[in-house]
Amino acid sequence: MSTPITQDMSIPEIVAQHPQTKAVFARYGLHVDGYKAIEHENLFATSRVHQIDLNQILKELNQAVAP
Repeated sequence: MSTPITQDMSIPEIVAQHPQTKAVFARYGLHVDGYKAIEHENLFATSRVHQIDLNQILKELNQAVAP
């Protein structure tokens, strides 16, 4: 069983562990390749900056990595 994705994780950390999450981030307009600020933010901060519903993106990310 994989570890759940949490709001404290950085996007590069999430994508490194679960490459399939790139599609979820892309749906929210977060193109993780080449976006330097994302390297320094956790998911909570990124969701605030981009006005993304944190609970919704967490739900979708965890669904994407579910077995």
